Amino acid sequence: MGVLQSGMRKGSSKMRWIGMRGVGLLIWVFLVSGCIVSEVPANVRRYQATRAARYPWTAEAIDEESKARLCAALELDPNNPFCQPGVQVATEDLMAVLRKRFPENKTSYEEVAKVLQGFPVVVEESINPEGEVTSRTYAYLLTQFEGFCVYFDVDLVTNTTIRIDNIKAPGVFDGPIPTRCGPAMR
Repeated sequence: MGVLQSGMRKGSSKMRWIGMRGVGLLIWVFLVSGCIVSEVPANVRRYQATRAARYPWTAEAIDEESKARLCAALELDPNNPFCQPGVQVATEDLMAVLRKRFPENKTSYEEVAKVLQGFPVVVEESINPEGEVTSRTYAYLLTQFEGFCVYFDVDLVTNTTIRIDNIKAPGVFDGPIPTRCGPAMR
């Protein structure tokens, strides 16, 4: 029995030694991950500031002059919050107003062109190798942000607006987008 107890004591001291190293390793992992995690808020703030500087329409409000021009062109009620002086309006708010004013698949492009005739626009077309136009998009510059264009995709057969979209700030995996778009590139 003495040999068995002696072997257990040797094994138990080895286990203690391994256990202490494991605890030490675990503490080290927690410390390192704590340092990394503590940097996350600073990195997020830095990313947001950089993105806002490159793509101001993601953070800044539409200016009063652009709001007034849009309210007049879209014939919005003066009591509409979008038209109120001093009320901050973001590009997301503009998109909601445009989608309501020009319902997709129900609005002819002629109506869009008539309403937005005072704003800079560029026509973008895709042409196949045979020279046939396969798609047409109208890019409008509706705000003070030269990099923020609103796109109206038009069905070539019915000349109906089938989609309204815009330039968005890139995500983590998106490539760079231009800081100037559509009409601002001329």
